[in-house]
Amino acid sequence: MTEENGSESEVTGLPPATRKTKEQWLEEGHILAFYAPKRYAEALAAYDQAIRLDPGYGLAHRMKGYTFHALRRYEEAMATYEQAIFLDATDADAYTGKGDLLYDLKRYVEALTAYEQALYLDPNSAQAANGKALTLVFLNRQEEALATYAHVIRLGDDPAYTWMAYLNSGTLLASLARNEEALAAFEEASRLEPDDASVWRHMGDVLTVLERSNEAKQAYERAGQSGSEEDA
Repeated sequence: MTEENGSESEVTGLPPATRKTKEQWLEEGHILAFYAPKRYAEALAAYDQAIRLDPGYGLAHRMKGYTFHALRRYEEAMATYEQAIFLDATDADAYTGKGDLLYDLKRYVEALTAYEQALYLDPNSAQAANGKALTLVFLNRQEEALATYAHVIRLGDDPAYTWMAYLNSGTLLASLARNEEALAAFEEASRLEPDDASVWRHMGDVLTVLERSNEAKQAYERAGQSGSEEDA
């Protein structure tokens, strides 16, 4: 017999070790999918157990979608995200996951639509805004991409996405020959991640274009040092 009332839902009539709530199965899936060593097949089984207890558990469907995506099982990932959205049309993270999947499939127009829906539901989603900016770059909408990176930076609540926004906006600005602005972006990125070799290499390239050869040399040397540390 199965009870399906929130945190109380569990399979009864089974040995005690297998009596878990849907939330416990979800947490087990998280651990298996996101912590090394990542055991995606077992994570899927855990999410399936949560869904067996509550077929309308949208969060479990969404996390199952993430896991299918990580396994590059793209059709199953898409179907699972769609189910999560069907169950909860206000789930911004499900739209973001769908956007990430469409971006990886190079279906950029559809990805942009998904990211924009995610941001409509949650304007403070740094992940959705970063995905939108990347997608706009591929659609050759550079100014909109820069504005979206600026939005990620203003949010400032996730250092990883803030760093990525500085790095990517710097790269885009450099491609537009806006080298002083690019340099400023790379400098901000270097403050957030001083040991990232790619930032220093980009900075060296921009300084070279600006004919600031001594500073460029120092940036390349710093990139070499950072790269050596990463390889150690």
